[in-house]
Amino acid sequence: MNDWPKYYHNQLIVNNPSGIAIVCGWTKKELIWNNLSGEARKKVSIIGQLYSKEGINYIIRNIFLNPGVKALIITGSDLSQSLKELSDFLDSGHSDVIHPEIPEEKQKQFFDYFSGRYKSVGLQELDGHILGLEIEEDDWIVSPEDFPEHRTVIVNTFPSEETAFRVEDKKIAGAWLKVLDRIVKFGKEKMSSYDEPQRELLNILTVISEDVSKDPFLPDYMYFKKEDLLNYYPQIMTDNLFEGIEYTYGSRLRNHGGIDQVRGMIDELKRERFSRRAVAFTWSVEKDFNNPKCPCLDIIQAIVQNDKLFLTAYFRSNDMYRAWPQNAYGLLAVQEEIAQGLGICPGKLTIISCSAHIYERDLKEARDVLSKHKDLLECVYDPRGSFVIRVEDGEIVAKHIDPNGLELQEIKGRNCLEMRDRLAPFISDVAHGIYIGTELMKAERALKEGTEYVQDA
Repeated sequence: MNDWPKYYHNQLIVNNPSGIAIVCGWTKKELIWNNLSGEARKKVSIIGQLYSKEGINYIIRNIFLNPGVKALIITGSDLSQSLKELSDFLDSGHSDVIHPEIPEEKQKQFFDYFSGRYKSVGLQELDGHILGLEIEEDDWIVSPEDFPEHRTVIVNTFPSEETAFRVEDKKIAGAWLKVLDRIVKFGKEKMSSYDEPQRELLNILTVISEDVSKDPFLPDYMYFKKEDLLNYYPQIMTDNLFEGIEYTYGSRLRNHGGIDQVRGMIDELKRERFSRRAVAFTWSVEKDFNNPKCPCLDIIQAIVQNDKLFLTAYFRSNDMYRAWPQNAYGLLAVQEEIAQGLGICPGKLTIISCSAHIYERDLKEARDVLSKHKDLLECVYDPRGSFVIRVEDGEIVAKHIDPNGLELQEIKGRNCLEMRDRLAPFISDVAHGIYIGTELMKAERALKEGTEYVQDA
């Protein structure tokens, strides 16, 4: 059994070859282990965290490889509903997240045995429950059983600029589709520090202009509901700590060494509207240097411009499929709080995600979402304005109009190439640029042929 467990070996605490398996959700496994008495530890085989529902597959796979595991205990914080999914499976025998490579009869065998040999236990009762638990002597299966590896889609990647990918949308949901699209098309495959493959882009910069945290736009393709957001907000909008959790973004932003940094940002901008010092950090050098559990969100900065409150956030690491949308809404709520404290409206929210990744387990779902909603990807108004193009007196004329309909300037040129170079600085959106290029070619042809030019809507 020296090579057991097969999956996520370096992410687990392995004690005895037989006994109890403890699944502890988001609560640190080290905290669980350190709080157990010596006698309780003797009965524990393995302890591991369950961050996502997908991880249930690897619990089943690892236990099938060790007949000595004969009881399950579920405990700790359940921030992603993964523990609930596991307990529901053990109560009903059904879960939509189980890999098809684990045969249905084996799923039933696991359920039949462990449905009567598992319990959800609070952290305070854990030690006593373990000490009172009778462990059966006979193994629950005759010999270890392995299953075929989960088949994942083999993906290709396209050449790209490698870093600094800009995405903008009015709504978080729309930006999320574009983020998934960029990672699926251009992301690089590499391992993560969690022994799990990922697809990663560097420095995705997302800009959100019109969403609202209290009335979020959550179309059907989003995997969570408003209720899930309301449960998430306290993790960033309060300094509350949850049992077994070392910190939250809220605790670091609002009670970092006794300092409420969000309140401080408001006070700073009240004193000096043009201040560039309204900054808050979650990172603690003393605690987080060389700490594998350091915060993913590291810094936020608020700046007032055009009498609006703009917020910029930096993530060192961001799960763009499972975490980014909630992260974005949480930051939107913080931005609204600061803006309200100043008596002004929020401006745009900017999020920089350095390691912007999708884990391999989520790639198929990401592709499915994109295939069903790809028509929504690039529908955005260019924030630098639009152009009304005409042909007049032997020239191409482009009237530049801002997003509010104000006429800004007229730009003229004798051909498509001259106009391309003069218009380029005023175009930020690729789709808009392609459209303008098409219209300039039509206008140049009309000039050469002496025909009428009509701009397409």
